Amino acid sequence: MRLVHTSHSRGDFLTYQLAFAVTLCVALAAPATAQTIANVTVEPATAKVGEPVKVTANFDNADNPNCNVRVNFGDGVSKNFKINQAKDVPLVAMHTYTKAGQFNVRAEGKTALPTLKCNGVTKSALVKVAAPTPVAAARPAGPSCPQGWKLNAASVNKKSGAYTCAAKAGTALPASKFDCPAPLGYFENKAKGQLGCRP
Repeated sequence: MRLVHTSHSRGDFLTYQLAFAVTLCVALAAPATAQTIANVTVEPATAKVGEPVKVTANFDNADNPNCNVRVNFGDGVSKNFKINQAKDVPLVAMHTYTKAGQFNVRAEGKTALPTLKCNGVTKSALVKVAAPTPVAAARPAGPSCPQGWKLNAASVNKKSGAYTCAAKAGTALPASKFDCPAPLGYFENKAKGQLGCRP
């Protein structure tokens, strides 16, 4: 018995293979077109070191979300998110910066099978982070003298709060005069090298 191989049967096999490949491509592509990164925002756009900011990534065509997105905060920190439930849209992430500067926050589609990456080009937003406000040094309790001047311990009146700071006669007086607690008033005498608070 002789088997006959016809071009017709081979052509049918190739047709089936092609149809299967097309069907597979369509099936894989369908979820990938479901959601697209629309934009990303940062609130507040100007913050301070140590203050949290809110990063929001919005999506188009996200009725049935099923994709992955990576948020890069611009300071070397990034985080991956799976968008696969209605509550995941929009995506909200909090972040706190530990240093001052201007940072480019990016939302980009990333693949992590079995979930596909979110569609669309990478979206970004700038955030400016300022250094924290320096804490003013507390004024020391009791008498205090400017740099280069020494407290005359014998001049301190614990009852009234009066005191005198001393330096070499002719020493330059400080550029700014300090406040004396009421009812005391500030005094200075360059010739004698004295300044302080007295009634």
